[in-house]
Amino acid sequence: MLIRRLTSRPALAAEVGRLAETAAVGGVGAALFLTMGVPAGAILGALLATAVASLAGRRLGWPAPLRDLLFFVTGLGAGASVTPAALGAAAVWPLSIAALVLATLGAWALSFLVFRRLSGADAPTAFFATSPGALSATMILAEAEGARVVPVAVAQTLRISTLVAMAPLALSFGHVAPSDPAISPLLPAALGWPAVLAAAAAGAGLARRLGWPVPVFLGALLGSAVLHATAVVDTRLPPTVFTVAAAALGALIGSRFAGIRPRDLLALTPASLASLAVMALVSAPVGALAGWLSGVGAAAGLMAFAPGSMEMMVAVSLSLNANPAYVAAHHLARTLLLLGLLPVLANHWRTRT
Repeated sequence: MLIRRLTSRPALAAEVGRLAETAAVGGVGAALFLTMGVPAGAILGALLATAVASLAGRRLGWPAPLRDLLFFVTGLGAGASVTPAALGAAAVWPLSIAALVLATLGAWALSFLVFRRLSGADAPTAFFATSPGALSATMILAEAEGARVVPVAVAQTLRISTLVAMAPLALSFGHVAPSDPAISPLLPAALGWPAVLAAAAAGAGLARRLGWPVPVFLGALLGSAVLHATAVVDTRLPPTVFTVAAAALGALIGSRFAGIRPRDLLALTPASLASLAVMALVSAPVGALAGWLSGVGAAAGLMAFAPGSMEMMVAVSLSLNANPAYVAAHHLARTLLLLGLLPVLANHWRTRT
C-alpha cells in the first residue's frame, strides 16, 4: 500500500500540474479575447492559446471527470433552451433535418475526393479524415480498420478548430435571437435548480446505460429539456458559469493538437482546409436557407449544418444565443446518421482492400 501511494504521488503531481497549466493558458487566452470583445471570446481565446502551447510541446488537457462535467454543464444549458415556444416551432424541423442528411452525404463525398487527391492518402484514411462528425467513433474505427491515424487526427482536429473559430462570423448572415414569452414555471426558483440537476443527472445515467454517444452531454440535455419544455422549471445558467465552461471547452479542443508534429500539421493543412472548404460550399448555403425557412435565422442554420463536433457547436450556439435547441437537434441527427453509416462504409473499404 505504501509503495503504491509513493509511486502514485509523482503521477498525481504531474496531473495536477497539467491541469493547472491548462487552466492558466486557456484562462489567459479567454480573458484576452473577452477583453477584446470577440464574440464567443471565451471558447475561441482558450482554444487558440492551448493549441499554440500544445503544438509547442506542452502536454495540456483535462482529466476525464472534468471533461464529463463540462459536457454536463453544456448539455444542461442547451436543454434550458427547449422552451414551450421552441417546442412549438420544432414542427418544421424534420424538413430541415432531411435537408441536413442530404447535405451531409453530398459534402462528405466531395470532401473525400478533394482530400484524397491533395493529400495522396489511401481511400480508408481519406474516408475517416473527412467524416463530418462523430469524432470518437471515427478515431476508433480508423485505427481498427488500418487507416493512417495521424492524417485522420490532423484533419479532424483542424476541421473542428476552424469551424469553432469561424462560427461567430455566422452572425453576419442573419441572427434571430430566441424571444420566448415569459412563462410561469410549476416550481419556484429555489426548487427549480435542484430539479434540473437531478433530471440532468438521471438523463446522463440513462444515456450511459443505453450506450448513447457523448452520454453525459446528451443525457443532461434530455433531462433539462424535458423539464423546460413542459414549463416545470425556468432556469438559465449564470453567465459566469457558462463563460468558465466555454473557456474550458475551448482549452479541450486546443489540447487535441498535443502530439501532432508541426511538420505533419503543415503538410496536411492544405488538404484538410480544402476539404473543409468543399464541405462548407455544400453545407453553408443549404444550412442558411434551412435556418431562414425554419424561422431560426441563417446564423443558427449555419451552425446546425456545420460539420463540427456536436457538443462544441452547441456550446458556441449557447455563447451566441443562436437557437441552441435547433442546433443541438441537427447535430444529434447527423451524429446518429454517422454512427449508423461509419461501420457499414468501413466494412465496404475493408472488403475492397
